Amino acid sequence: MALPFFTYLRHSFAFRLIVLYAALFMVSVSILVAGTYWMMVSKPREETAVLVVAELESLAHIYKVDGEAALVRALEARLRQPAARRAFHVFINEQGEMVTGNLPSWPSVPRLGFYEIEADRYLEGDEIDYQALSYEQVFANGARLIVGRDIEDVGDRQEQLIEGLVAAIIMSILLGGAGGVFMSLAAGKRIEAINQTARQVINGDLSGRVETTGSGDDFDDLAQTLNEMLDRIEKSVEAISRVSDSVAHELRLPLSRLHAELEDLAAAAERGDMKPELAERAIAESVRLKAVFEALLSIARLETGRHSIAHDVVDFSKVVHDAVELYQPEAEGREITLQVHIAPGLQTRGDINLLFQMVSNLTDNAIKFAPTPSVVTLRAEARSGALVFSTMNEGPGIAPEHRSRVTERFYRADDINDAPGLGLGLSLVEAVVKAHGGSLSFKETAEGFRVEVKLPSGEG
Repeated sequence: MALPFFTYLRHSFAFRLIVLYAALFMVSVSILVAGTYWMMVSKPREETAVLVVAELESLAHIYKVDGEAALVRALEARLRQPAARRAFHVFINEQGEMVTGNLPSWPSVPRLGFYEIEADRYLEGDEIDYQALSYEQVFANGARLIVGRDIEDVGDRQEQLIEGLVAAIIMSILLGGAGGVFMSLAAGKRIEAINQTARQVINGDLSGRVETTGSGDDFDDLAQTLNEMLDRIEKSVEAISRVSDSVAHELRLPLSRLHAELEDLAAAAERGDMKPELAERAIAESVRLKAVFEALLSIARLETGRHSIAHDVVDFSKVVHDAVELYQPEAEGREITLQVHIAPGLQTRGDINLLFQMVSNLTDNAIKFAPTPSVVTLRAEARSGALVFSTMNEGPGIAPEHRSRVTERFYRADDINDAPGLGLGLSLVEAVVKAHGGSLSFKETAEGFRVEVKLPSGEG
């Protein structure tokens, strides 16, 4: 039982967070204590050591130049000088006899480097503690000079800091652990909310969303991003469901008609009564089915990025002129006047065939849904650094409640269900526009209903 528990701890984010928080807390406290130690112990000790060495060199020079009597006078004068740290010394002549000094004891054998000597004093029954940081020099004749300064306060602070460091480590573990537990509980609660939403979505409820606290923190940003993703997924699934239903609905009737036509054709063939009109109707239905499948395939490839888009420089003005020339006879046949305003030299980068199909579909829609007689306006121009193509007719347009769905495959508003077409024209237009980095919009104006496409312009 213990092994799974420790395995859980090793892989638990909350446990790692607690350990990390405690470690960071301990490191922070250690850095603080180290800085305090340097300021209160190391630095004063180093400053005292520098002072002691300087004094020793000066006194040794006096002894070498002026002799023992001058050294004794200098040492006694040093004791009388006011200083932040009490002065200590002892001078032992070449015979090993102490000549002058205020240290209670000293090493019998000379030592190298700095060392500390207990220099406590007793006054009226009380003990006054002194700790002399000492340094000595042995002269050529065997005499010894030991010079020191009191650092008892530095030693006291060092002991206090060591004791405080132990307490700080214990408090760091306790407070760091407590802080880590609090942080892990807070983070765990937010993570669990995400997990619950994920499980809800996994179980098939796409309406699940991650709750936000309104704090604007990282978890709220993550929750909003996930919610936006779930919104897109839900809409995509709904669109796929609608497309599947629409495909089944749209193909059922032509397939049934095609099946019936082929059965009639087969029966006529058995009777030896060939009827070309049956074959023609069957061919027409198969052509319509082929058009539906090709349109669906093109839209799917464009939306998923599997359609290879050319990035050639396209003369967009010529593309629009060609589309107008193609649909001019149909417009005249329906007593519709085409007003064309095409700026010369419009260029964009893209696939000329797809762009022509986009312009053709929009032109066809504008003519198809225009009343007879009426005017349809086609306009291509450069505007605010973009290439803009628009169609406008005097028809009923698209009701606001339908505009968000008119680019869905096979979607038709109730008032245009009987209109000819596959119901895929605007879906293909939107796919082409997005593939070329543009945008598609619909707008009701006083002159009529306008469909507008914006594409990047120029050769860049």
